[in-house]
Amino acid sequence: MTGNQVMKCFAGIDDGFFRRGWRETLLVLAAHCLTDSGDLCPCLVASTTVTIDGMDVTDKAVSLVEEAKRSLSLGAVLVDTVVFAGFNILDAKRLYRETGVPVIVVYWYPPNREAVESALRRHFEDWRRRLNLLKDVWDKLIALECSKGKLLVAPYGVSAEDAWSIVCDLQVYTRQPEPLFTAHVIASSLSRRKGLSHNDA
Repeated sequence: MTGNQVMKCFAGIDDGFFRRGWRETLLVLAAHCLTDSGDLCPCLVASTTVTIDGMDVTDKAVSLVEEAKRSLSLGAVLVDTVVFAGFNILDAKRLYRETGVPVIVVYWYPPNREAVESALRRHFEDWRRRLNLLKDVWDKLIALECSKGKLLVAPYGVSAEDAWSIVCDLQVYTRQPEPLFTAHVIASSLSRRKGLSHNDA
């Protein structure tokens, strides 16, 4: 980066592994930035914990993005669906509104709406709140065809055309955008390694 040039960066957020009986798992933000030569390189990782089946993932994601913004200029944040840590549902609209960073929700496959709604009804008193957050995303999903494969995305704060450009450009080796891949690998490996044994009550 030279002079007043601002490096373009993109972040991915994903959660970690957890076992039955755990109260929480890891939530990881991984950011990749484009170098002057056009290469996409990892540049920042931040993590926190998120409650299994809670409703704190939005607050935690906002904090991670705000932390990343202190050192990076984020062009967008990608999230792997909005279902984290069991059924801890992210409010994608609020994440965009509170951080000012566009949010792109990424799905590999169409969601099974009936099965998810049935599970929410069975297990949560606030199932309507959780389901409404999901429906907001589901109703915005659009199919994108990239060179590495097709994905479904719901964009917040960015046009469908720009979302297509961002997601496709971030597909380096597979159809999974690289920041999401990095966040997934780190969250999964660290949560398994640490075991978060203090959560085994």
